[in-house]
Amino acid sequence: MKNFILVILSILTISQYTFSQNYIAAALDEEFWGYIDETGNWVIRPMYNAAKDFNSGTGLIRNLDAWYFVNKEGIIINRSNTYLVKNDFSEGLARVQENGKWGFINNLGEIVIQPQFIEAGDFKNGVAAVKLNSKWGYIDQNGKYFIDPQFDHAKDFENGVGIIREKGIYKYVNSNKEIFPANNEYEALKDFSNGFARIRQGKFWGFVNQSGKIVIPAQFIDAGNFAEGLAPVCSGKFWGYINTRGEYSIQPTLETAKEFSDGMALVKEGKEFYYVNSSGEQVGRNASYIIKHDFSDGLARIIQNGKVGYIDKSGNIVIQPTFEDAEDFAGDYAAVRLNGKWGFINKNGDIVIECKFKKVRNLIKL
Repeated sequence: MKNFILVILSILTISQYTFSQNYIAAALDEEFWGYIDETGNWVIRPMYNAAKDFNSGTGLIRNLDAWYFVNKEGIIINRSNTYLVKNDFSEGLARVQENGKWGFINNLGEIVIQPQFIEAGDFKNGVAAVKLNSKWGYIDQNGKYFIDPQFDHAKDFENGVGIIREKGIYKYVNSNKEIFPANNEYEALKDFSNGFARIRQGKFWGFVNQSGKIVIPAQFIDAGNFAEGLAPVCSGKFWGYINTRGEYSIQPTLETAKEFSDGMALVKEGKEFYYVNSSGEQVGRNASYIIKHDFSDGLARIIQNGKVGYIDKSGNIVIQPTFEDAEDFAGDYAAVRLNGKWGFINKNGDIVIECKFKKVRNLIKL
């Protein structure tokens, strides 16, 4: 009965709308979720209990207590299948569960890797961590083993390197299938970012490269990930930023320092938040607005007199603070709220989709 209802809903959706849109966003009317295009018109009518952003050409929607994938034409691609959907697509494949075992489907809803694993992670860098019986390994997108199941645990391959656990010890494995370190010289380790990973020896943090070589000795009380060639580190009471050679690019004078994003980093000195660029130049210091958010696609949200607006990388207000709430720009558009309803603006601050929805998600380019 549930599948029959979904077929009818899909037919109703297709018969009512045309599909020339370049963008799509999940939107909530007063009760149900659907999808709108860049003009604010419904392209998939609101009839679902939940909806997520489009990814790999499909959106993840919930009808009653079950999740399904819907394509941009409003067709539910997995309505006749017996597997359960619980996760979004990653690198073109999505995890599904059937009879308690995990496998993968493509964006047509076809099972391309049979459900056979007790647990599975998402595909990252072309491989996915999977558990068969009691051991973890990695498979490629054809379902063949890239590394045979042999580990007590395995995490996703982030930036070409995975974290595995053997006999209670965490180590790395890279795309050459090399496991490092050979001994237990790291007391803690983190995912790779920008070609480097944080490792702890004793009480101090340093960095290794993807071959496992310690390139920045453990000397910091705390540290963040490398992003855009710089990493926040704390060697005493204050934070600064080092480059990939371990040299300070921004001296440690900061109480708080976040990772770089879109060429800027959010920092705190005293009671004031402001930004620094990679040259250490300060942006937004002693400004009339409140800074709380990272830059995204060239702009950052700020608050002035209780309203939200946006600044550029020079600290200039380029979209006046007139909104009750707002989200970061994702590409050319950002979600904003006026009079209790959500819509979208462009980078000129023009309202391109009327604020008439109870909630929206990102406007995604198809």
